[in-house]
Amino acid sequence: MSWPRVIILIDADAFFASIEQRDNPEYRGKPVIVGARPGTRGVVATCSYEARKFGVRSAMPISQAYRLCPHGIYVGHNMAKYQKVSARMFDVCHKFTPLVEKVSIDEGYLDITPLPGKETARSIRREIRESLGITVTAGVSYCRYLAKIAAEESKPDGLGVIGPEDADAFLQDLSVSKLPGVGPKTADSLTREGITTVGHLRTMPPAWFQARFGKTGVRMQQLSMGIDNTPVSPAQRAKSISEEVTFNEDQDEQEFLLAVLARLSQDVGHRLRTAGLRCRTAGIKVRYSDFSTLTREKSLPVPFASDAEIFQCAKELFQALPGSSRPVRLLGVGVKSLEPSQTVQPMLLAEEEKPWQDVSRVMDSLRIKYGKKMISLGAAIRKKR
Repeated sequence: MSWPRVIILIDADAFFASIEQRDNPEYRGKPVIVGARPGTRGVVATCSYEARKFGVRSAMPISQAYRLCPHGIYVGHNMAKYQKVSARMFDVCHKFTPLVEKVSIDEGYLDITPLPGKETARSIRREIRESLGITVTAGVSYCRYLAKIAAEESKPDGLGVIGPEDADAFLQDLSVSKLPGVGPKTADSLTREGITTVGHLRTMPPAWFQARFGKTGVRMQQLSMGIDNTPVSPAQRAKSISEEVTFNEDQDEQEFLLAVLARLSQDVGHRLRTAGLRCRTAGIKVRYSDFSTLTREKSLPVPFASDAEIFQCAKELFQALPGSSRPVRLLGVGVKSLEPSQTVQPMLLAEEEKPWQDVSRVMDSLRIKYGKKMISLGAAIRKKR
């Protein structure tokens, strides 16, 4: 069964505490409470799952947290550090789709239609874990609120999926308190009426919803039926896509630098096609050992999106730079002048190279399923260093 939409909710696990455990190995496996210090009037910002076993929760007064867990590790929050990790986490999400709605520092929705939900969520979780050293839980569904519930039910470090074919059975015994808009008071009121599950709630007639919830009654009834058309709304549309790498040591070997350009072109191309976009301009960024930086761009009359075409532009621009033997500190590839893809896309490469478009699509499928290291352009693996 095809899904009308494929929505993923990404939710970092105990975000602040996980970052502190990542950066301080001696904290791992121990109750970590991030927020105010004991003896102050502040509250808990977040805490590790080890601390939650003692009853500690976010927004709890720090004095109460200390009574529950006096042997815990209490850490003041470092928002600058957490915001940097958050930005990098959402950068990973943007590699898979431009439709990313950040709802908090550690949580966001993605609309990845028509990509496969479970496989894509697995790839996102894997890349965040490998690149940032933290875990995230993902919920996958055909609508926002069920993706959210699927994630909540799979915490921590889990992956939950609720498809259209599963929704009725899943909602049947779900507590009404899990529905958006049903707070503790409303849930208590419904319980007094004998309505404790969503399955019972959706048996009520439309007139009852109108009388009980007023203007929001129609939405409440739709939610009880597993209907939610709320879109994923990014703050702004991406204007460009780029990837870059800073070398641990300056590099001057041309074969190696071209291999890096090929790998970066492949990463940019994957993000471009996954977002359902193509570009008219490709460019490079080169920073030398003396920190001087050059950027070059090339615009073409026909929009393109394959790895080979992006690499062809990047290679030509790089080889045309003056002083090609200078040691390079940073290398980057980017595309801009983005537009939605068309079903039929002309190719800029020679006639005999047109199969590269199909190759790129196959590569995308393999990367989503097995990870970005699964397959590469030949130019990207000419030489390893």
